[in-house]
Amino acid sequence: LNANSIIGDGPIILKEVEYRMTSGSWTETHAVNAPTYKLWHLDPDTEYEIRVLLTRPGEGGTGLPGPPLITRTKCA
Repeated sequence: LNANSIIGDGPIILKEVEYRMTSGSWTETHAVNAPTYKLWHLDPDTEYEIRVLLTRPGEGGTGLPGPPLITRTKCA
């Protein structure tokens, strides 16, 4: 996550990465407090959808997830 490229109203108080298998219904969300974040325990040769959630102070401060990045893990 390049925090310097995220713009908008007010300071960002929480960044989260949300991801899931594109063929699955479950979703995992992890808070991120560093410029980079590594997703662990992903299945090999599997397509994933990854999105970022931003939260700003105040009521309704968490916006909708950003546009998805669709990517495939490498073979084992």
